[in-house]
Amino acid sequence: MFKLTPNPTFIAAVALSLPGEAKPANVKITFKHLVRPQIKAFFEGLEGKTDGEALAEIVTGWEGFDAEFSPEALAELCSNYPKAGGEIFTAFKRELVDAPTKN
Repeated sequence: MFKLTPNPTFIAAVALSLPGEAKPANVKITFKHLVRPQIKAFFEGLEGKTDGEALAEIVTGWEGFDAEFSPEALAELCSNYPKAGGEIFTAFKRELVDAPTKN
């Protein structure tokens, strides 16, 4: 049954690029579910924020990492792997806004 009120979070598979590796690392990220006005405000408020700061507003957990999730660990991920922030943002947008209809 389709729920009019979504769960407050959702989990998405994210492929993170690793320099020098042919295959990405496949991890799971837990995101906050945002409603339309929150989505608009989130994307409009990105300017001037680091990837880690912006992602800390929408990421609540993860699986497949060698460290527990924390805003500091998220900032470290984005600092150590410059492509990671964009890949996580893309997964969030894909799952929440661009999700295709599944049959």
